[in-house]
Amino acid sequence: MGNSISSFSFLRIFALTFAAIIIGVIFLPNSRYYRWQTLETDSHRKADWVFERLHYDDYPIDVAMIGTSRLAGGISGPDLEAGYCRLTGRTIRVANLSLPATGRSLQYVVMKELAKTKKPQLTLIEINEMESRIQHVGFKKVADVSDFVTAPLFINLNYPRDLANLPGRQVKMFFDTILKRPNVRPEFDPAAYAGHDLDNTREVTLINGSIESRMIVMPIDELERGHRRRHSPRSKMHLRSYLKPLEYRASRIYLRRMEAIAETWGGDTAYLFVPAYKEPKISPELLSDLGIDDPIIDIGGDIAFEPEKWRDETHVNTVGAMEQTQKLVELLAKSHPTLGEDGCARDN
Repeated sequence: MGNSISSFSFLRIFALTFAAIIIGVIFLPNSRYYRWQTLETDSHRKADWVFERLHYDDYPIDVAMIGTSRLAGGISGPDLEAGYCRLTGRTIRVANLSLPATGRSLQYVVMKELAKTKKPQLTLIEINEMESRIQHVGFKKVADVSDFVTAPLFINLNYPRDLANLPGRQVKMFFDTILKRPNVRPEFDPAAYAGHDLDNTREVTLINGSIESRMIVMPIDELERGHRRRHSPRSKMHLRSYLKPLEYRASRIYLRRMEAIAETWGGDTAYLFVPAYKEPKISPELLSDLGIDDPIIDIGGDIAFEPEKWRDETHVNTVGAMEQTQKLVELLAKSHPTLGEDGCARDN
């Protein structure tokens, strides 16, 4: 009897000690700027610029755009500013804060960062003809500890993996911070900053320093294959009707949180539909599933069937981006004609 109590006490002490160590590790301090430098694809990196634009650049933002690489390469901020001024006689400052890959979790994190330093009059949030059921793979790299704790649990397939990754990330970022081992640079360098109006519609600077042109036209047979692949039976799988409210629950939660953040400073949010090849519109059913009731800003339509304007099945090329930007100019001038400031002078 005594031995069993002793064993139980040992296990209890061990468990409490282990829990205390994990909690201590989770709250290790680290540089948020270093964290945002770690988010990159095989060849592209933009998250560090997003952090720099929001925290180190005093240039204001009137219109923020948050979404995926479709929006990042599909709308030109400078062209949107110039076009809006031509139609309204007003100056707006636009920041395209969109990052590659789908998942509302990272978009919510970007919105939180936006709220800390800028208060745009309008935030455009990208929506597509399909909504990802999986949250963003980069969330675990840049999110604050509180974001992990408050992440939606049902249905969030990334939740266990993200949570399991947190202690290791915190340890690595703690030592990277104290040893000054950033992924890119230890502190903000104005000379290396890409500027307040980074535009990826014409070309993109890769991690290795080379320039990638966006003026690429994908062969029609490859476009068609890509379109068919996106509509394979597996991609069409849905939950049974009685579980339907759970299917996009995580996305709905993050979208409502983003709307609520904008409301804290009196800002407006609008949903911007960005098409894919042969996907000219979003279904009313998906809008309902996402809890979007207000009219959306729709730049889809005929461009979805014009293969010469696509660099792959989900991204327009430079010509397509120019067309989408002009369409957005016209729609924005009608739906939000009083953004920014009177007059067309633009600071550099």
